[in-house]
Amino acid sequence: MASIHLVNVSKRFGQAPASLPGEQHQLRRHASDDAPPEGSVLALDRVNLDVRDGESMVILGPSGCGKSTLLRVVAGLESYDGDVFYDDRDMRDVPPKDRGIGIVFQNYALYPQFEGKGNLAFFFRMHKREAEIDERVRQTAQIMGLGFDALLGRMPSTLSGGQKQRLAIARAICRNPKLLLFDEPLSNLDAQLRSSTRIEIRRLINRFGITTLYVTHDQTEATIMGDRLAIMDRGRVLQVGAYRDVYARPANAFVAGFLGSPPMNLFEGLVEGGRVLALQTRLTPPTHVLDFTVRGQRIIVGIRPEDVVIEVDSASADGEGDNRLCTAFELVERLPADRAQLLHATVNGTRLIARAPLDRHIPLHEPLNVFLPPEHLHFFNAQTGMRI
Repeated sequence: MASIHLVNVSKRFGQAPASLPGEQHQLRRHASDDAPPEGSVLALDRVNLDVRDGESMVILGPSGCGKSTLLRVVAGLESYDGDVFYDDRDMRDVPPKDRGIGIVFQNYALYPQFEGKGNLAFFFRMHKREAEIDERVRQTAQIMGLGFDALLGRMPSTLSGGQKQRLAIARAICRNPKLLLFDEPLSNLDAQLRSSTRIEIRRLINRFGITTLYVTHDQTEATIMGDRLAIMDRGRVLQVGAYRDVYARPANAFVAGFLGSPPMNLFEGLVEGGRVLALQTRLTPPTHVLDFTVRGQRIIVGIRPEDVVIEVDSASADGEGDNRLCTAFELVERLPADRAQLLHATVNGTRLIARAPLDRHIPLHEPLNVFLPPEHLHFFNAQTGMRI
């Protein structure tokens, strides 16, 4: 296995592409997803990232943020500025075929002229290692589980999307890679098949402890597939950490407003007299926020929907007092699988979402008191977006 280290890696599209012969060209042709259009576009902007030996790291971010470009740089499919290391080895002049990597693409990238076994065997034939084929294919079929043997004699054109992806994953594992790279591998599958396939992939990763870089925009997928997450936006890695840590303490307003379903409520606030004026009420900030702000400064305040307290049984809906406001919810979104409901309101032109148990009756279009607990508030610099 190997660790991955990216040091000040940048990539600008529109530069003359590096020469990509042979298998390297074939792999690049299948790379997909969020590569920026040709032109002077900075796709990666001084990215620093460390993936530990045996760790599964998920690269998460919106479309166009540079996720797949980062993966292609790690794989050796794109030219770049900066440094990429596997362990302590500089990979700049090492072609993909010599890196010990297995890649699974969004669009499968199977060889249509070969049946399943031929797809698994292609790497060994290319490297004059035909004697290993039968044993490697047998071991891989055993690893992939029940029903996989039936795919080995079929052509890709006769397989379903899920079967093609199983074959693509098996092909990556068959070569016993040091690194596994996944580029949105489940995005072409339906919801039910995505759920079962991601569990299968995670089981394989755990079994072998292979260092894995997994690109996705699906947050549910990220929580299952990643030991840690790297959140990206506009070519930069904004925060790295376990999902629960990043969710609980986002490093900036973008991460706060991206992570979660629904994401954190964010609204403008104004520092005034030891309080923050926002949503037509006074909010109580912790001391350190006041230490790093000045009177009259505009900041961004956030609170997770599950931390918003709806006081249906309060004596009156006047919204008086610090951290309290009066509003009426306009819409309810029920989530039976989570036994929860999302209540939507608009306060002074700002969206506010609260999460409550599904069996709790909360009337719509009636003034209610809402409490924003001080210990659950998050504060961000309005100019930089960074956490205060």
